[in-house]
Amino acid sequence: MYFEEIEIGKGYKSPVTKPITGTEIDLVAQMSGMDLPGFLNADFAKGKGFKDRVTPGVYVIGSMMGLMAKHGFLADAIWISATDISFRTPVFPGDRLSAEVEVLGKKEGKRGGPITYKWTVNNQEGKLVAQGVNT
Repeated sequence: MYFEEIEIGKGYKSPVTKPITGTEIDLVAQMSGMDLPGFLNADFAKGKGFKDRVTPGVYVIGSMMGLMAKHGFLADAIWISATDISFRTPVFPGDRLSAEVEVLGKKEGKRGGPITYKWTVNNQEGKLVAQGVNT
């Protein structure tokens, strides 16, 4: 999907979902240095009131961007800013994520230009997991 094809006010939804695995959580936590017990140890996370260990939020955002790129939305873009990010529901191993965006604005520049969009990530139950605004 090219800059010229993106319409302000239009929504785009990934046609596929992404399963989150324990192995992915392990890799992201360890590779990023976020090797914290809440991400890696189910018993620790349960002791803090969660049903299982939790997926790092940055991986939830990365999964949203991957899902939307698979749909063709800004597949050749570079993320330059984010605002108003909030995490609403924890993501656990075995959850499946879906993503959608709504285009808020775009500014013509050389070779395209910045596009601002609001994004949401939901789990397999339709619960809002995370949301934010990216450019």
